[in-house]
Amino acid sequence: MYDIRKDGGFTLLEVLICFSVILILTALFPILIKNLVILTEKKEGIHPFELEVFIQQATREVRTAKKTSVEAGDFVIINQGGQRVTYEFFQQKIRRRVDGTGHELLLHHVKKVDFTERANGAIFILEGSDDATYEFRVSAIPIKWHPE
Repeated sequence: MYDIRKDGGFTLLEVLICFSVILILTALFPILIKNLVILTEKKEGIHPFELEVFIQQATREVRTAKKTSVEAGDFVIINQGGQRVTYEFFQQKIRRRVDGTGHELLLHHVKKVDFTERANGAIFILEGSDDATYEFRVSAIPIKWHPE
């Protein structure tokens, strides 16, 4: 039986497919670069990605906490290990401290912050240095549905 395919190279169809894939990727590359520049552009206020990470971290910590409260303008979490985790406003930033030590900066370019205590969590109201206001609730999923 005669073998049409040669072992020495690619068929015309394989070359055309590879060439068309390269052309499509090359055509999409400027759009991808433009979107990356827009998404990572440094703004005056709070960066959206930084805010999203902050919300997710605070929510995760509240959901695993024994107790949450607002004390003297700071948001306080008592975690399962008995550690006191504090979210506080510090030099136009929000920082996280554990048992009064440490200095983990979570959010930059914050002009003003207000924590309002709610059942199983708190409402965070943030004002960025560009005067944009962000409000979100961080809360745990209640274990008991009926008050005692």
